[in-house]
Amino acid sequence: MAGLAPKQPPLQTDIDDDDLLEEKLTSKGLKVVELYSEWCGPCRSVLPTFRRIRVDRDDIAALEFLTVNVDKVSFLDAAVEHRGKSQPMFILFRNGAPKTRIEGADAPKLNSEILTWTPPNAEMDDLEDNPLYIAKQERERIARGELPKEKKVVKKK
Repeated sequence: MAGLAPKQPPLQTDIDDDDLLEEKLTSKGLKVVELYSEWCGPCRSVLPTFRRIRVDRDDIAALEFLTVNVDKVSFLDAAVEHRGKSQPMFILFRNGAPKTRIEGADAPKLNSEILTWTPPNAEMDDLEDNPLYIAKQERERIARGELPKEKKVVKKK
């Protein structure tokens, strides 16, 4: 069918396991992580804000929206701390480092912070500066026997 726009990726990626969350956070760009409890689900009131921001992006790899079920993920301490709460929490990670936290569905604040922290393109970030990526690489090197086990590394929870 001529004239149809290419299919866009989903607005948000649902995360319900530690490995997928680690994979996302050890990649380049801004990750807007929404922590939610299973019994109340992700916040829908911020979706129009996210859609508007996504439409304005030339490089969609530079900005990703993740919804994290805190009852199924323990990779982030903040996820464990957020269990049982009904108010959503958003954490913005740039190149694996947390930049800001926003409690509640504050769309104007989310809009402002996302625009502040999103790189023009994902390639601006260097994975060698990503603390989660570095820790993952060290764990993998230890598992392959390339580093002594005594080396202190950030452990995956």
